[in-house]
Amino acid sequence: MLLKHLMQSLRQPDHWLYGSWLDTAVRYRRMRLGLLWLLIPTAVYIWGIGGFLASMQPGLDAARFLAHVALGFSVFRMLTAVMTDSTSLFSGFQYYIYDGHLRLTDYILRSLARSFYYFLLSLPLVLAAAILSPDFTPSGLPLSALGLAVVLVNLFSFSVLLGIAGARYPDIGELMGSVMMAAFLVTPVVWYPDAVPADSTPGLLMRANPFHHLLVAVRAPVLGETVDPASWVYLPVLTIAGLAASAVAYRWCAPRVAAWL
Repeated sequence: MLLKHLMQSLRQPDHWLYGSWLDTAVRYRRMRLGLLWLLIPTAVYIWGIGGFLASMQPGLDAARFLAHVALGFSVFRMLTAVMTDSTSLFSGFQYYIYDGHLRLTDYILRSLARSFYYFLLSLPLVLAAAILSPDFTPSGLPLSALGLAVVLVNLFSFSVLLGIAGARYPDIGELMGSVMMAAFLVTPVVWYPDAVPADSTPGLLMRANPFHHLLVAVRAPVLGETVDPASWVYLPVLTIAGLAASAVAYRWCAPRVAAWL
């Protein structure tokens, strides 16, 4: 059922593809800087917070660290946006669902596309920071793009599961902000993975954290960073398990979402 609805949504992208861009454009159309406001948080985080943290660590290669922060922040920002939006996703479109538009994949893809637009619009600044790094590896861009595809597939699975859970238990939405804040602390966004020993508690938490492995898939190929061999096992298992769980949950719970709302 999930695959069937997903293929129908991909063949009819008017609701989610154009709708998500309209959501983005309308939000900023009355502002003087318009969509440029999407670049400001990225710039502040990379050269503001990233620069501040680099200055606190004497001997650190600032250009290398800023590239690490830039890619980590852009991907984690997309992860956070999708995870938090998904918990209230269906309630935001409840009247469409009440009217009989029960193909829930349209709403899931709309949320995913909107967050992906934000990621794409921040790419000029991210690439600028990456190119300035002495470790920038252009030949790693195709592998990084493949890693981004893996991130999007997993975000789709997360959205299905969290969207259904949020429709049944609205309190999950209040919890997700705290969960993502905690996840940020154990994900190497503003620190290097090798900063913690593998056999320590922080090291074990980091390696059990799916966001760490998703970040590595995008960031490591273009910055020449070492990839933990466990990531090559973790990511396929995470992706397959997520797709299977979301397919089962969608099949059994999607017809009940309207009643839960």
